[in-house]
Amino acid sequence: MRKLLLLLAVMGLFFTACKKDDNGDDNGLEPTATQNGFAINYTATWCGHCGDWGAPLIHDYADAAPNGVTICAHASNDPMNNQLYGSFTADRTTGGGIPSFWVGDTKTTSAGAMQGLLNQASPCGVDYSYSVADGIMTIDSKTKFFSAAQGDYYLSVLVLEDGINGNSTAGSYKQGGTSTSYPNDDYHHDFVLRASSVSGNAYGALIVQNPAADFEVDKSYTIAVDGSWVNPYAVCLIWKLDASGGVPQYKYVNSLKKKN
Repeated sequence: MRKLLLLLAVMGLFFTACKKDDNGDDNGLEPTATQNGFAINYTATWCGHCGDWGAPLIHDYADAAPNGVTICAHASNDPMNNQLYGSFTADRTTGGGIPSFWVGDTKTTSAGAMQGLLNQASPCGVDYSYSVADGIMTIDSKTKFFSAAQGDYYLSVLVLEDGINGNSTAGSYKQGGTSTSYPNDDYHHDFVLRASSVSGNAYGALIVQNPAADFEVDKSYTIAVDGSWVNPYAVCLIWKLDASGGVPQYKYVNSLKKKN
């Protein structure tokens, strides 16, 4: 009888380890399997086409996926450029010019691309909360797999910023090509990629391999935020690493955007 009880206790520990990786107490977050969508726009202030038709398109994608993540990664010789631009383009190429867009794992400028992505199923979801104090953003996240999955899964936690002045008086932040799309000279830069939980790496860090159904992992992150950033906010994206070396290597899985 004692041996049976010991065996049952060991089995209980095994199944708990398969189902949950918890770095602390339950954080009250509730991921869902709803597909929220993702798009990235490679852009620059000096690029006329980026202001003319690129900016309206990324806003259209954002409107189609209000809970998804839309990102503007700014190229070299732009005051909003950083190492994360190169990290994204190393896996999701620009194709040789900007503006350049990816929706999920597809390089496209199709107006309906986001809706097509939103119609796809996801095995997992993420939820998170964040706060900023003394120049540090703290992000608490929970990722949950609703069905068993194979492979290596990564979570990236990024900081974005909206509403940066890009009109004709904005100096180096002035956006080229906005005379037709923004006739009132009220252009502002949105979805600007500012920082990552992994320095210089847009695709984040490994969170699980071959997760079982109902597997949950809670993680906390801290990211330094610049005092000049106006209302920075966090976003989370889940990726699956393609071991075969396909392009892109980091396959998009799901995302979430929440603004305090």
